[in-house]
Parts: sequence; C-alpha cells; structure tokens
Amino acid sequence: MIENTTTTATAAVPAVMADILDLSDPQALVDAHAAAVNAGQVSLAEEIARFVAHVGHELRATASRVDHDLSRCHENRYDELHAEDDEVSARLRILEAVPALKAAIDALAQDDVAAIWAQYGPYDVEDDE
Repeated sequence: MIENTTTTATAAVPAVMADILDLSDPQALVDAHAAAVNAGQVSLAEEIARFVAHVGHELRATASRVDHDLSRCHENRYDELHAEDDEVSARLRILEAVPALKAAIDALAQDDVAAIWAQYGPYDVEDDE
C-alpha cells in the first residue's frame, strides 16, 4: 500500500498548504493547482506543481516496484499487488491528466528522481542483471 505522506516531497510544500490539503489525494492537488492558476497565484501554482512532480515520481516508482514484484511473487499475492497497481495507476492518471502537472513531473531534476526511485522503486533490480 502507498504511504499517505511522502518524505521526499514534503519539503516542497509550504506549511500552510500542507495543513489545508490532503496531500495523499491527487484530485485535491489538481484542484488546488487549478484554483491557484485561476486566482493568478503563479508562485503557489508552481509550488503545487513542484510537489506534484515529487508525488508523480513516487507513484511511477511504486508502479515499477509493483510490476517488478508481480513478475516474481507467488500467486497468493497477485490480488494484493494488482489492487495496489490499480490504485497507483489511478492516482497517477489524475495527476498526469493536467498538462502543466505532467510537464512538472517529467521535468523533475534527475537527482530528485534518483532519490525517489531509490526509496520507492524496485528493490532488487541489480539482481536481475
């Protein structure tokens, strides 16, 4: 199951926003971004987009880990892993449906991406080689 809070992305969120939003709800993040854009609050919209970039990569890495686990697990875990994959995919689709947020996810710095994937991605990729 995915964690409700993130460690890598939390620093990107202003404290005020963290108290107002459910940071684990992708629709709330999309709505907050849209509200900031509509209100002309460019800096707030950019902060939200930066946070979403971290969350998006956490979801991508988690999806990759789940796919990796599915290819190696015993069939008694299939239902659990497929449910997690469905949840992660749905959350990621919500974020990536907004072009500005998808662009922010795709533009995240490689150092940040590597740190996120080290934490959330497949655990034993080196063993596959």
